Amino acid sequence: MLDIIKMMVLILLATPAVANGIDPTAPPSWSAPVVKQTQATGALESIMIQGRHKQAIIGGKVFREGEVWGQHRIRTITRDQVMLSNGRSLRLFPQVSELSQEH
Repeated sequence: MLDIIKMMVLILLATPAVANGIDPTAPPSWSAPVVKQTQATGALESIMIQGRHKQAIIGGKVFREGEVWGQHRIRTITRDQVMLSNGRSLRLFPQVSELSQEH
């Protein structure tokens, strides 16, 4: 049985595709290329502020003031929102307004 496995491995190694360094399990070269997404995606999940250190978790990644998210720089991180260089803001709880909290 072991001899059969060794023989099969040798046959596979001797094939032109493997010998030329081509991955036989890779998608065909004529298939559509994968386009990397350049627009920022993800929701503001959490904000952590400890003294002067401010961090926001957006789409599972940690960002600090001054870092780039997508095509925009993070200008300011406050206790409930992240202000972007394009004037947009990401709010931690966008569905909750101050009016809805009054009784």
